[in-house]
Amino acid sequence: MKLALPMRESESRFVSATEVEERVRGLMGSEEGKLIRERTVSMKIAAKVELSEGGSSRVALAKLVESWKDK
Repeated sequence: MKLALPMRESESRFVSATEVEERVRGLMGSEEGKLIRERTVSMKIAAKVELSEGGSSRVALAKLVESWKDK
């Protein structure tokens, strides 16, 4: 989905505070961060449409519930 930046783990499989700081600064100030923010807003809008009355997610869920009622 390309909505995040990768985090580098230490050998103990933890992410350092410095790494988190670098990624947050990257999201806030880099061109890649700008693209991620734009994609995030776009996905949010698309999700609202799909979850709204008559949206494909609501229709699919309603069909699933109806199929359960028939059993």
